Amino acid sequence: MRKATLLTSIVLTLVGFHGTGAAEPKSGSPQANDFTREKKASMLIRVAPGDWGNANPAEIEALLNSVGNEMLKHFPGQRLPPIIVSPSRNGPLVMYQKGPSNEYQVLLAARDAHWAEYVYEFSHELLHILAGYDLRAPARTARNQWFEEMLCEAASLYMLKRYALSWDVLAPRPEWKSYMAELQRFTNRAFSEKHRRLPVNVTFEDWFRENGQSLATRPYLREKNELVAMMFVPLLEQIQDWRAIGYLNLDNREGDPTLQDYLARWYRKTPPAQRQLVESAFGIFHFNLPA
Repeated sequence: MRKATLLTSIVLTLVGFHGTGAAEPKSGSPQANDFTREKKASMLIRVAPGDWGNANPAEIEALLNSVGNEMLKHFPGQRLPPIIVSPSRNGPLVMYQKGPSNEYQVLLAARDAHWAEYVYEFSHELLHILAGYDLRAPARTARNQWFEEMLCEAASLYMLKRYALSWDVLAPRPEWKSYMAELQRFTNRAFSEKHRRLPVNVTFEDWFRENGQSLATRPYLREKNELVAMMFVPLLEQIQDWRAIGYLNLDNREGDPTLQDYLARWYRKTPPAQRQLVESAFGIFHFNLPA
């Protein structure tokens, strides 16, 4: 849940659901045949009708299911819960309120055929779902909640890079392959934004000593979150098993006094065989692992 995308400032308010049915092309058209095949492959993520600009909801649905399937490769053995995605100027966010059949409800601000923005926004919200964001109390800011926001941003950047490098293979439709150059430009712009880099001659340890306290109680300090996320993208690339993220909000408490306490609780909840990502997080912050 971000307060802004790369291109648009977003107001994070909960709004009503726009619809519950996936929009489908007219029966008998070539797009309908493609859509039917996609439905058979994966229909866990449904796109509701609404103001998507000039983008076809069926095409958006194909892309988001592709993103979901790619992300699930990092959560072996886990199934994706049903998700309904709607357009909203109040997005991107994932709502606490579930849909009529207990589906997760995700709002996106992306419009038209800007596929990079869909990948970027949806990856972030999907990781919130996989992290069990709904185990936290709604409308209440938990101390160190910024860390989950940061991980979601890191996952967004990882997925952008993955699609920018492999769009010729991952593009849900063959005719989209020409979009690769635009996807790469969007990705390069995201990675090169000045606020995502440490100031000259400042170590991350020094930077976090100065900024960590403000992050602890204000989870939506976007530019600070995004700087830390850049430290975690290489971890996500190196460590392909992300299942530890699914334990982040188990036994959630709001009173962990320090980030080290928060990470230590995450470490203890995570099965030993899945702790590599947690252990690497300790390394980034120069914390000692729990005894």
